Amino acid sequence: MTGTHKNELAVSVRNLFKRYKNGTQATCGIDFEVRQGEAVAILGPNGAGKTSFLRQLTTELKPTSGSVNIFGVDAVKNPNKAKTRMGVTPQEAGVFETLTVCEHLELFGKFKGLDKTFARIQATEIIKNLELENETKQKVGELSGGQKRRILIGLALLGKPPLLILDEPTTGLDPISRRAVWRLLKRIIDGGTTVVLSTHYLEEAEFLSDRIAFIKSGKIIADGTLQELRAGFPNKYRVNYLNGGGQIGIPHTEFFSDFASAQDFIKTNEIDEYQLATSSLEDVYFSVVGERSEGGATDRNAVEQ
Repeated sequence: MTGTHKNELAVSVRNLFKRYKNGTQATCGIDFEVRQGEAVAILGPNGAGKTSFLRQLTTELKPTSGSVNIFGVDAVKNPNKAKTRMGVTPQEAGVFETLTVCEHLELFGKFKGLDKTFARIQATEIIKNLELENETKQKVGELSGGQKRRILIGLALLGKPPLLILDEPTTGLDPISRRAVWRLLKRIIDGGTTVVLSTHYLEEAEFLSDRIAFIKSGKIIADGTLQELRAGFPNKYRVNYLNGGGQIGIPHTEFFSDFASAQDFIKTNEIDEYQLATSSLEDVYFSVVGERSEGGATDRNAVEQ
């Protein structure tokens, strides 16, 4: 990855708490840092606090206590200044359904302070990168949910902000559209843009991010590179096999701390059909968080094309 300021902080969060009026504790003392040019994925089950946490980063939701700094700007005290440094794709947002795709992007480019010519250039570039060229002159209200989702991603990219905060950006997209978004985001990240995204798709996190943070009950419970997270998982190997015993075809999974133990298990139990592999990010996630991710292992070919 490129980037000339990798040692400088883009995002700094200290002791972040958010308690809603009904008593719900959304975030509980989160400390979190993202360096410039770094991409960090936030993973966790529904209700874990992912969206509440990201909304505090984007200044949409004011913390009960704690601090949020964006490129050195106090985002709690100076939200408007902080927002000028970021592009945001929320989990849900409305669109102007009577505008065409191009008109929509151009209008929001002007909202971001781009002049008319540059707004049009940016809109054309984003439409191409998101593979929406056939829909350029189509009204947004006539688009599918996945196409509208891509437009929301495009809005975040306008003006080429140094920080992108993306809340489940590819939810609802078909595999082909997801590939297109992954490729685009990967190019942007490799170009030095800082990215914080939440996702249920574990391969999305693995492909796009430098670091992965697990959140549960409003707390960051694990944070590190994929290699660091795997190194902390005691079961390094997994054996998937079909168990006989009178019930042919029942799939089973066993975990082992070393390769030799896995081989001994296969030999001792005379297993003919099996898959022996290193433990996946999903295995680590399940071990740390205590439940499977909704996205699981999805669309493995998407990162290869």
